[in-house]
Amino acid sequence: MKISGFTEPDPAGWDSLYQGTEREAFDSPSRFELSSISTVMPRRPPAPPPEPAPPMPSPIRQSPPPRPSDVAPASVYLPPASGSRVRPYTRTGGRTRTAHDLALEALVSTSEDGRRYRGVRTPEHRQICDLCLDTRSIAEIAAHLRLPLGVVKVLVGDMADAGLVLIHQTELILGDSSSRAFMERVLQGLRAL
Repeated sequence: MKISGFTEPDPAGWDSLYQGTEREAFDSPSRFELSSISTVMPRRPPAPPPEPAPPMPSPIRQSPPPRPSDVAPASVYLPPASGSRVRPYTRTGGRTRTAHDLALEALVSTSEDGRRYRGVRTPEHRQICDLCLDTRSIAEIAAHLRLPLGVVKVLVGDMADAGLVLIHQTELILGDSSSRAFMERVLQGLRAL
């Protein structure tokens, strides 16, 4: 079969490409005489069989699981890879402020209504109720729920209005004489260090 555009190879061209060089005599395997070598490689004894594996250690006796009251519910903590596809402020209806002035260190605990989930409207409210069975700060709640602080402040403010949580805010007013005395005691303590 002939393919158009290709011609038969020229045998003279092939020979001219693959002519020998003058090195064939030097690189020829017949140049080396190996039969005169009398070196015999020593034989190695076979390797000993491997030692048997040590016995498996006995299983560790596990302690009984903690009581449910000692551990926060699993629904409170989100797995590390779970990312929400919902924008954070949709959880608050777009609101960024609350009627309560909540500091980052303000402590929050669940009220009796919150323990029974009376008036709980969203899954976030339920998670905060579960999380605040032990008193926690606003910053801790935001970290555990992986939500922005502003969103958590709005949610906790709504929950306080509904009576689901109790807010334990430090009432330190700068113009108050008791706060001035407190600041002076702090300053004296710092100087004593």
